[in-house]
Amino acid sequence: MRNKNIITVNVPADNIIIDRLEAALRLKIPPEYTDENISDCEKKLRQVLVCRYAYLKVPITLKDGKICDIGFGKIESRDLFKALSGCSSAYILGVTTGIGVDRLISRLSLISKAKCFITDALASAAAESLCEYADNELRGTGKKPLRFSPGYGDLPLSVQPDVLGMLGASETLGITLNSSLLMTPVKSVTAVMGIPD
Repeated sequence: MRNKNIITVNVPADNIIIDRLEAALRLKIPPEYTDENISDCEKKLRQVLVCRYAYLKVPITLKDGKICDIGFGKIESRDLFKALSGCSSAYILGVTTGIGVDRLISRLSLISKAKCFITDALASAAAESLCEYADNELRGTGKKPLRFSPGYGDLPLSVQPDVLGMLGASETLGITLNSSLLMTPVKSVTAVMGIPD
């Protein structure tokens, strides 16, 4: 049964501003780029974006400089411990840009390798922008603890099933996980975000 404390939010695609610097880094081009192909790819990407996030506020317990309990057992991670120091609660966050993005990238892989690469990079930047949007909605725009995702630093990717389980992500966001711990839709992100005391 779904946890009634999980909140799901649909975000209009127009509210997601793809950060030019983030896109440029992923495309390996200068940030002041202007290119008709990139503009065309972004326009087509925006037509299929279905942006959504889900979150749950949880109490956290930190011990011994490396043990973090965020609601599904004790995780050993010095990096997460550091990110959560000064917090007694956190948001568990999941975001996705939707399965339509996966389908578009798959189609483009058969038609144009260049447009596939561009669209994939823009979609990754869009997912990051959606994370930032959700983070700003939940924790504000000021200085805040680092947003921390499974697989980052010494936080093992193996916690991903537990994070998705806490969010009821297959129901709330349509996210599934394969045996390699990769999410579908691919342009999905999970994170733990400390709430300063």
